[in-house]
Amino acid sequence: MKRIFYLFVAFSIVIAACTKKEEKKTEVKNEAVKVKIETASMQEIDQIYEFTSTVDAAVKNYISSAGGTRIEKIWVEVGQRVSKGQKLVTMENTNLNTAQTQLANLENEVKRMEALYVSGGISKQQLDQIKTQEEVTKRNIKNLESNITLTSPISGVITMRNFDNGDVSGAQPILQVMQISPVKLKFNINETFYNKVKLGMSVKTKVDVFGDEEFSGKISLIAPTIDPLTRTFMVEAQFSNANQKLRPGMFGRVELNLGKAKKVIVSDKAIIKQSGTNNKYVFIEKNGSVEYRQVELGRRMGDKYELLSGVNDGENVVISGQTNLLDGKKVIVVK
Repeated sequence: MKRIFYLFVAFSIVIAACTKKEEKKTEVKNEAVKVKIETASMQEIDQIYEFTSTVDAAVKNYISSAGGTRIEKIWVEVGQRVSKGQKLVTMENTNLNTAQTQLANLENEVKRMEALYVSGGISKQQLDQIKTQEEVTKRNIKNLESNITLTSPISGVITMRNFDNGDVSGAQPILQVMQISPVKLKFNINETFYNKVKLGMSVKTKVDVFGDEEFSGKISLIAPTIDPLTRTFMVEAQFSNANQKLRPGMFGRVELNLGKAKKVIVSDKAIIKQSGTNNKYVFIEKNGSVEYRQVELGRRMGDKYELLSGVNDGENVVISGQTNLLDGKKVIVVK
């Protein structure tokens, strides 16, 4: 009987202890957390957007010869700067020599036929036929001459060479020459900004190779249509590239200012990144408790963020003490 009594007493003590622990947990859970807040404000700021692109040459020309003739001499190397009209390639002239000999024979034949026509020895049709052959041969020679000495149509840099001296030129171009002063960058912009983008607008770009160094350019082309799949339109910006630092193929980030707009601004201390996702959140304080709310970030400006959605003008955003907060938690605002 005594044993049962002692067991009952021990059980009562355990129950009492557990009850006290639960009460303490409830007290801790309901205990208000001290936080600092900052009021979100609507401000008029520059709408600067960043677009990725690749530097491209203003002009690219491929140097080829018609007819697949043999290359006699290539006068330039990859990386060499060339001027407009400069000789780049000399092709074998065997066909030209043959055509010139043929023309000389035809010219003599035309003179002989003209004399016969005057004396009535041949008809007008016969004379016209030999003159036609002469004209065709002249055009052929002119074409061959243009394909023997290949010159550069622009001032630029040799960026590709596919053949060596003595090779027979095939379907591929012999050389490629690029104009790299100026250069251009193409990028796509959302259709909502179509009426805001104008020819001549200033843009800036940075390339990874040169870190934070900025290069200035202007909008030189705006596509007249919208891509129905991406709902974007293509824009081309031209950069003078006088120092020729920008080279085709470099990865660039283009910044374009599309005017001013009123946006809600909050401190970067308020932003919480949810682990395992790319979602961003803030705690909004109202009447002594907080609300956990997802936000969409815009541009960062020093220690502030532009918000595209999630917080309204004048709302109180928690900037310190978020560690112990949960949605609906009671808080005490401190300075």
